[in-house]
Amino acid sequence: MISRLGLLKRKEGMTQDEFQDYWLNVHGPIAKEMKNLRHYSQHVVCDNEHRHPLGQGPIVIDGYSELQFDSYGDMVEGVASLEGRGADDVPKFADPYNPILVCVKKMVRRTPQYLFKDDRNLIKRISFMGRADGVSAEEWQYQWWEVHSEMVHTMPGYAGYAQNLVIDRIVNGVSVPYEELPVEGVVEFWFENTDAFNECYDSPEFKRTSQHGSEFIGGINTYLTEVYDIL
Repeated sequence: MISRLGLLKRKEGMTQDEFQDYWLNVHGPIAKEMKNLRHYSQHVVCDNEHRHPLGQGPIVIDGYSELQFDSYGDMVEGVASLEGRGADDVPKFADPYNPILVCVKKMVRRTPQYLFKDDRNLIKRISFMGRADGVSAEEWQYQWWEVHSEMVHTMPGYAGYAQNLVIDRIVNGVSVPYEELPVEGVVEFWFENTDAFNECYDSPEFKRTSQHGSEFIGGINTYLTEVYDIL
């Protein structure tokens, strides 16, 4: 599954409520018409406190979209099918600089289906991660995709966990190198409630896992979001 993550900052002078209302009720119906689209969700930032021992990275957002496709080719065809209507609408509610991360998603622990009756009943934490100095993309992928994901299994409290490995970075419609948009992976965590959230991040297992992460992860940006499923 290919996930296309659009990173959004609200338009200057627009409140968070105005940004959210336009994105959901005006932009959402445009984007959901995209050909080949399997799933579309909007993730509105509700908490931007930095809850990680590693330093912050460069990703500053008020929300992000996730559009899922069966393949990269389906994604390209889907975006083209809107004939620019989606891109032309973005500046009406968001900063026109809205970089795109194209990812391969791996569900490490799938959240039980009964919890997804309403995503907004769950606490969702999203993290955008770069590489530590001197770590190659290949080594980063191995340590995160293989080793780190096994360590996460030992942590208590969380209901679901997904890894999104970045395979392309797009700015103004053009693929750019890592140095221009330094995100190598995106983590999604789901929690049933605040107690479960605190149990996870206060645990010694989390501290051990974070220590391992510090060996290959550079800057990291973390957010809590509310999820709105559009399609």
